[in-house]
Amino acid sequence: MTDTRQKILSALEEAGGAVVSGGELAEKLGLSRTAVWKQIAALQQEGYQIAAEAKKGYKLIPGEVFSGYEIERRLTTKVLGRPLYFFDSIDSTNIRARQLAAEGAPHGTVVVAARQTAGKGRLSRRFESPEGHGVYLSILLRPSLPLQEVNTATLLAAVAVADTVEELTGVRPSIKWTNDLCLNGRKLCGILTECAVEGESGRVEYMVSGIGLNLYQQIEDFPPELQKIAGSVLSETGVRVARADYAACLLKHFEALFEEGHFPENKKAVLERYRKGLFFLGQTVEVRGFAESYPAKALDIDDEGRLLVERADGRIVALNSGEISIRLPGRHNGYPE
Repeated sequence: MTDTRQKILSALEEAGGAVVSGGELAEKLGLSRTAVWKQIAALQQEGYQIAAEAKKGYKLIPGEVFSGYEIERRLTTKVLGRPLYFFDSIDSTNIRARQLAAEGAPHGTVVVAARQTAGKGRLSRRFESPEGHGVYLSILLRPSLPLQEVNTATLLAAVAVADTVEELTGVRPSIKWTNDLCLNGRKLCGILTECAVEGESGRVEYMVSGIGLNLYQQIEDFPPELQKIAGSVLSETGVRVARADYAACLLKHFEALFEEGHFPENKKAVLERYRKGLFFLGQTVEVRGFAESYPAKALDIDDEGRLLVERADGRIVALNSGEISIRLPGRHNGYPE
């Protein structure tokens, strides 16, 4: 958004719903009335509801607008979201963040979209990303990390999302290893972390944490095959959260854990918070791998964020999330893989 539009919007907001004359705006900004009208029209195109009253002026009608400007004006972060790229529609925020990384974009760059046409989750599953229903964002990070710490960073993202939803709704989602946030047996959020690794050192060149959250869908809004397993913040809590509020709040919580918490030095504390959010420890789960599937008892998370399970023969196995998914047997209306 241009500086001129920001100033016009601020003037209308400061009026508190009262009419502001075009002449007053023109004089205040050093513009012609025609230029003011054009800027008002541009704001309307961006989604702001501005009523024009003949021979009186303009009045801002309250309503939610989801845009890069609305996110940026809410940001309290020092690093994340600076810069921030916003798209009404994009194939995938992760794809764009990786492109920006290849172009030299700095640590903390964030890509946000109102809609994705090719959103994907873990194990190449499709992630539904319809317009007007959620927030889909990717955070570009350039930490000095060995590759094995990337998995823990995904768990950190799950904790940040849970912190965000709890702050904004008063309800804390539970976590299904490794990257799903759930309420009432329904998946609200998916997280996909991708990275580039330096060949010689084996250290992470950059990583992208992609986070998609369902905010407004009702159950009937999901495709039939997802209606038993998917939900949204609104459908499961009854609370409607403005998308710009959510995006800014998530970046705040992510930064608190990753930047201010000095990841990975705080890894032990992050894993402990993640562990407390898991809902199925101590229960029997079905482990699904590429080569085999088997029942096992979920025991704990180890220091690398791997899920420890006990097989029927007593063997303890550490599961890597890149190759394995789990589900609870018999929970057809419950947590997705």
